[in-house]
Amino acid sequence: MHTIELPYKPEIVIAGGGTAGSAAAIAAARRGHSVLLVEEANALGGVSTTGGVNEWFANLEGLGDIWERLKTELNRYGAQFGRFYNPEYAKIAWQLMAEEAGVNILFHASIVDAEVADEVVTSVRGVAASHFFDCENAVYIDATGEGDLAWLAGAEVMQGHPESGRTLHMSLTFILQDTGSPVTPYLPAGLEPIESQDDLPGLHGGKLLPDGRVYCNMTKVMGHDPTDPVSLSDAERLARRQIARIVHYLQRTRFPTFALCTSGARIGIREGRRVVGDIILSEADITGNLPRDFDDGVTVATCQIDFHSLTRPGHGGWRQRVEPYAIPYRALTVRGLKNLLVAGKCISGDQVAQSSYRMTPTCCAMGHAAGTAAAMAVEAGVPDVRQIDIATLRQALVEDGLVLDPVKHQAFAPELSPDPTKGA
Repeated sequence: MHTIELPYKPEIVIAGGGTAGSAAAIAAARRGHSVLLVEEANALGGVSTTGGVNEWFANLEGLGDIWERLKTELNRYGAQFGRFYNPEYAKIAWQLMAEEAGVNILFHASIVDAEVADEVVTSVRGVAASHFFDCENAVYIDATGEGDLAWLAGAEVMQGHPESGRTLHMSLTFILQDTGSPVTPYLPAGLEPIESQDDLPGLHGGKLLPDGRVYCNMTKVMGHDPTDPVSLSDAERLARRQIARIVHYLQRTRFPTFALCTSGARIGIREGRRVVGDIILSEADITGNLPRDFDDGVTVATCQIDFHSLTRPGHGGWRQRVEPYAIPYRALTVRGLKNLLVAGKCISGDQVAQSSYRMTPTCCAMGHAAGTAAAMAVEAGVPDVRQIDIATLRQALVEDGLVLDPVKHQAFAPELSPDPTKGA
């Protein structure tokens, strides 16, 4: 076993450099703390960059100055088109923002073990380039999306539908580009041709963007477990077979001069583990007729319930408008652990609530809140992240541009099919 000593001693360690983790790292580091951001890919941004997702699915305002800076940088590149964008520029923007804040970034790295004593995570072990490294005496944030660090630390987790265990489906996105002349559609042997839109495995998308690319979020892999290595690999393989079939269909119908340009470096996981916190945000919490607030709210979610069918291919699902609602700090703390926070789609909530708050813009604001809270815990010298002053945290977030009053946000519901049975 080859173990190395890192050239810095982090006070705050963040597992996962997606949108939530990157925002958390920036929020903590710019307060003057030594922060380590551990990311398994070669770029920051997670599903929204290396995962190839080119769209934001939530209201885009009132989410803090980190989010605003990201939008500003993309616009300077001419790379944002409403709620769509070019993720290659987002990779650059996230990295430069993190470097500017002083974040220590470790790419090609994963957290693989955690030691716990008396409800305190005493150390975590990571691996990068076949070398192990250890981090001790820190505040930790799990922004892995699948709750990997919390699970390794023995936290209680939830996953999938409470009866069937099925999670929301996974999708591998892809991009088409115009070749300027007709292409010859080709379907490899053994793959079934798609003859109509109704035969598409997933969403009916194919969005032509102003920069000439066609963004396709159209694959749908159901019945696979994103936390099981064999099942996850099977999902990747199945998704790529779907891409071949979908491209063949699109070239014969809507985009006869377009060719496959790129696909996500990883499949998009809508739902993995959900870590049990000091409150479990529920369907009942988000489906009232009025905006829902909490005394310890640290960001606001605005997206509709986006619950694709768990068992049926195609575009169908349960999509219902919800009024803006606060995400409480208690959903970011981890039941039974004192120095661990979670941020992003793995926070504490039921499957229906998660289908709404899992969206990239909301995850950015959650990460911003978690990183600020972790920094405050270090500054106060408290052993438990619950001991920070919530009013002071909320005030700091407001000063950073987060609008914490749900009434001041707009609901986001571009597509409605408000029948819960359609999500079955």
